[in-house]
Amino acid sequence: MRDTQSADAACELAALYALGALDGEEARSFEGHLAGGCVACAAEIEGLADVCGALALAQPPRRPPAGAREKLLARVAGESRAASTTAGALDLLVVRAGEGEWVETPDPGVFVKLLFVDREHDTYTTLVRMAPGARVPAHRHRGAEQCLVLEGDLRSVVNVLVAGDFNCAPAGSIHDELTTEQGALLLIVAPESYEVIEPRSVSL
Repeated sequence: MRDTQSADAACELAALYALGALDGEEARSFEGHLAGGCVACAAEIEGLADVCGALALAQPPRRPPAGAREKLLARVAGESRAASTTAGALDLLVVRAGEGEWVETPDPGVFVKLLFVDREHDTYTTLVRMAPGARVPAHRHRGAEQCLVLEGDLRSVVNVLVAGDFNCAPAGSIHDELTTEQGALLLIVAPESYEVIEPRSVSL
């Protein structure tokens, strides 16, 4: 009984194979079975060859509905545009250490290098380099300012930050005058400018 069931299953697979109805993995598996020398399945496929050919010719030719070609081309074009947009959205911005331009601010010894502008959130990511003894005047933040000290020291009346320290100043907060003894390299994420409390302006 088991041999009969196995033979029936093999014949069914042979019929599906002849019709091209097996998926890639099933077809490869069945081809391996044929390569193993199964005479019964080979005979089954040979006998079905004429039948499959007749079935293909039995269906009268049909014309596609009007506008099918235009709809298909429009769909392909739309998918191509969507794929291009998605690929573009995944592009990465890389600024190498030697790239970009250091620009001196109105505060002597303070230089900035722009890395990225987020127009949606009105924030600028910049590197700020302060020479030893340089000063930034007291100022009020127009938006949240995030500051990570990468090198050196940064000093205010109430804080001394060193490499690895992070400070976040919320919108509307006031920073006392900032100074550095050793010099400093800062990573700043903030709005383009702040409101200087002393009569001098600088953009970070």
